[in-house]
Amino acid sequence: MRINYSVCYNESGDNLKDLFKIIFMVVLVIVVYLFKDNISNYIYDEIIYRGSNKVLTYNEYYTENNYLFVQNIDTSSVNNYQELLNMFYSIINSGDDSFSFDCNYDDCISQVNNLIKDEKIIANINNFVHPYNSFSSINIDIMNTGKITVTIKKVYSDEQIDFINAYIDKFISENINSSMSNLDKIKVFHDYIINNTVYDENGQNSHSYTAYNLITTGKSICGGYSDIMAIYLNKLGIKNYKITSENHIWNLVNLDDKWFHLDVTWDDPIASDGNQYLIHNFFMITSEELFNLDKVEHNYDKKIYIEAN
Repeated sequence: MRINYSVCYNESGDNLKDLFKIIFMVVLVIVVYLFKDNISNYIYDEIIYRGSNKVLTYNEYYTENNYLFVQNIDTSSVNNYQELLNMFYSIINSGDDSFSFDCNYDDCISQVNNLIKDEKIIANINNFVHPYNSFSSINIDIMNTGKITVTIKKVYSDEQIDFINAYIDKFISENINSSMSNLDKIKVFHDYIINNTVYDENGQNSHSYTAYNLITTGKSICGGYSDIMAIYLNKLGIKNYKITSENHIWNLVNLDDKWFHLDVTWDDPIASDGNQYLIHNFFMITSEELFNLDKVEHNYDKKIYIEAN
């Protein structure tokens, strides 16, 4: 027995389905257009940058130090220019590798763009943090939704940090005791670095600007001198930061609630006779004393390094 199956096509039913598809597509387009910002934010937050922190986390080298130019903040949005500067300081200071925040005021995006074009402001903010959290490069992504993501590559690797810490811890255990004043503790390390290091005249284009290079090669430029001193001071719990001028960098140190300049590099001069000299001309001096000695290489931005004024 043969059974023949017949299939009936409902032409009007197919047309109705096509109409529903068209209506659905039109509604979808309208919804996407009306809620495009919310959809963009969702894609940005949950898909593209879901790995970025929404709350700052802090590593062991974060400091609670606040300064006249920048202060720590604990938020994921900024409402004015000062908060924008504070946000960059807080992100770098925290030790996070990546963090996203929202711009909540009209000029925010343009001001972030200005900071990118004029790298000096963010580079100077880098001087207020522990050297281990300072960046060698910083990437800033701007979304038209007002979301800013900051990604940081740090100067020092974990292995280098371990090496430097062991070096300084050994020095402290062998040379520092509780009967010494903070000034004596600073001086003994100042002298030790100078007696065991020479200025690297050919190091401008190498890694000679790091504390790691200083203690592994015995050579450095001003960046290495100032970093090793800052790391040491932080271990002692002495408040400090670095100051940068156009072509030079040194330390500013808080002692007994007063700020003093400390320039290890210029106390380790290059002598024409080839001999090594240890001087204390730039050891814990006031701004007035500093400018009496040099007004060119130590001409820093007084609007940024306000404590030094």
